[in-house]
Amino acid sequence: MTLSDKELIKKIKKGNQSAFKELYVKYSDLLYTFISHQLKNNKETASDIWQETWSVVITNISEFKHKSSVFTWLCAIAKNKISDFYRYSEKEERLKNDNTFYIDLDYESIDIVNNQTQTIVIIVLAELKEKYSSLLIARYFENKSIEEISQTIKKSYKATESMLSRAREAFKKNYKKIMNSNYEQ
Repeated sequence: MTLSDKELIKKIKKGNQSAFKELYVKYSDLLYTFISHQLKNNKETASDIWQETWSVVITNISEFKHKSSVFTWLCAIAKNKISDFYRYSEKEERLKNDNTFYIDLDYESIDIVNNQTQTIVIIVLAELKEKYSSLLIARYFENKSIEEISQTIKKSYKATESMLSRAREAFKKNYKKIMNSNYEQ
């Protein structure tokens, strides 16, 4: 007897590993095909993203609320991972070609920074409270979405957004302080 997705999820949330295996078998090939198609048949990257997607599913399945079908949820996770891949690839390509570093702390503008400024950014991050530096690193260096960060730190989206805002303000304040002291020397 094949269980419905809703029944499978219910059993998985209770820790039933065979239910997870059934879900995995049911959607594994279909998910891989979806990812591969999105990546224009780049098999190596598709395989990596497929694994990352299942890793997110394992971590977050207890949060699944049946607001969509299971396969739609799987595809949404995969699309986020594909977006991360392209975003990372674009930044990596810019860094290779430009030998500059991009950082966006305001969403308003992207500042191009040289090696000296990179060093100052690292110093400022090191001097911030750990919770602030880890938030900024996750958001701007690892390109994680606010939703991903909120799940990692187990805070609401709004709380994470507020913490990130305070972290940016602390960063700006310390950055200006260091820059001002460098110009005074």
